[in-house]
Amino acid sequence: MVKKKTFMALLKTDIYRALLSVNFIISIMISIFVMFTSCSRFIYSESDILKLLGYALTGSGSVLPILCILPILPYTMSFVSELKDKALTFWIIRTGTGKYAASKFLSSTIAGFLSVAGSMTVFSPVMSIFFPLFNGQISDGSPYAILLKNNRQWTYILILTVHYSLSGALFTGAALTISTFIPNKFSTLAAPIVICFVLMRLTAYAQIPDFLKLNILVEGICPDVTPSAAFLYKLIPVAVILGILLYITIKQIRKRIERT
Repeated sequence: MVKKKTFMALLKTDIYRALLSVNFIISIMISIFVMFTSCSRFIYSESDILKLLGYALTGSGSVLPILCILPILPYTMSFVSELKDKALTFWIIRTGTGKYAASKFLSSTIAGFLSVAGSMTVFSPVMSIFFPLFNGQISDGSPYAILLKNNRQWTYILILTVHYSLSGALFTGAALTISTFIPNKFSTLAAPIVICFVLMRLTAYAQIPDFLKLNILVEGICPDVTPSAAFLYKLIPVAVILGILLYITIKQIRKRIERT
């Protein structure tokens, strides 16, 4: 019970540090700016929020900064900072290596998730000042489009927000794991993107299910399935990958502590 309380207290502290940081606010603000920029050339008198949201997430290369780069900023580089500042021992002695590593990983992925979710959550209400939510014309060919046919527009936005926010969590988890091997802020930011591009190339034409192809897992939606299946095809692989990355992170930080 005491160990559980220690971990929860540490996780709470890390989450507060992440969500109350300047970097978290900056991440959301830049994401919103990128979204507005990406959809600006598609704005016309008959536009609706749902169409503009789709353009904001996929137009003009906005996927890379919104889902892959900016979610890393809020808290993922905290391990590197504490290692460089020689503060790692302070936390390890008081909490234990496993709890420290798990808390860092979970708080970083939560901050990455909320970074994407926050920008998408702000985008829709702001655009609702100028445009209707939905004009009846369905341009989305994904499985989630059935929600629009059933007049469940806000459910559609909620599902889409969670769907893409999971990509932010995936990249922050990968970045934190990489930072335990290469404790450098630039590498923490850049390495996940480089690895992602390589894996996208390797999996794009591989004979594997669509939901395991990285281009669909990160920036797409699994086609030709029900909405619930499409969501599970996103949630389960991301959860499994994050679980593996969490295990690697804990193990690598333990090795680093033993060497020092």
